[in-house]
Amino acid sequence: MTASVTNDVALEAATLQLINMVAYAAHARAFTRHFAEVTGVDLPGAELRTLLALTDRPPISTSELATVLSVDVGQASRQVTTLAEQGLVERSADPADRRRSLLGLSERGAAVELRWRGAWVQKYLQPVLSWTDADVEAITEWLIIVEEALHKGLGSQPPHVDLPRDWHVRAGLADDRLRPYLERMVRLVRLVGQSRGFDDLLEEIQAPINQHAYFALRLIGRRGPMAIAELASVLGVDPSQASKRVRTLEEHKLVDRAVDGFDRRSWRVRASRRGNALIDRMHALQLSMFREVLGDLPDAERVRWTGLMQRLLTQLAV
Repeated sequence: MTASVTNDVALEAATLQLINMVAYAAHARAFTRHFAEVTGVDLPGAELRTLLALTDRPPISTSELATVLSVDVGQASRQVTTLAEQGLVERSADPADRRRSLLGLSERGAAVELRWRGAWVQKYLQPVLSWTDADVEAITEWLIIVEEALHKGLGSQPPHVDLPRDWHVRAGLADDRLRPYLERMVRLVRLVGQSRGFDDLLEEIQAPINQHAYFALRLIGRRGPMAIAELASVLGVDPSQASKRVRTLEEHKLVDRAVDGFDRRSWRVRASRRGNALIDRMHALQLSMFREVLGDLPDAERVRWTGLMQRLLTQLAV
């Protein structure tokens, strides 16, 4: 790829890096660990994602929740049962069909989620505290464009998200001048975290796996060879779920088994040539489709937004 082409896609590439960072983080063990530290509630990754999927939306049925989570109804039901036992989720009768139950956060669940939101919004607020008002306004303009493009590409509605009441107090701010930026960033994070965008991309290229298996493949491709236990730990799922995903990847020849160099009785899994090719195709398609929904961008703003996005990414990584 030439330097000019690289410059042409630098803004989109940096923005997708942020989007993917959000998407992949929601399926990592560090995510559940941080949630437990903030809220005092220790949940497995699948149950935590279920809890967050019920946030800022009206009560839904188990089948609707399963669709949102891209899991089967049985798995969604088991995850809801765990959350209900902890008093985080409650069931209510559907007014339109009393035989059907609807699911929503309980009062305790809503309080726990709000505590969590109050903590994680600070992650996206801290990098811009030292920015000039002009730079904050510029990055906010870009985030508005990105959010609108994602809604167009995903065919989704903007999520309704309220900021915690004390968000600016926690950051030591005397006013809420950063509210427009933070509202857009929080909406973007929630949109990405709840979307099935990777399923749509996989369907576009007729890949034989869903996004849960793809996340495992991408992780194996980046860190492999990996033992199943290590994969399960990083993904924040139990070993049986990790084994199930690996079996799916093996069936489609996307991963290979490799003998452990330190213990030849054990084996590790690594991305195959076909698996790495699928990862590359996904990255290329994601960039291409993102550029398409964004459309043409003014050159002057593109240069400025690129610098600000790269600066934001650098500061988020600290």
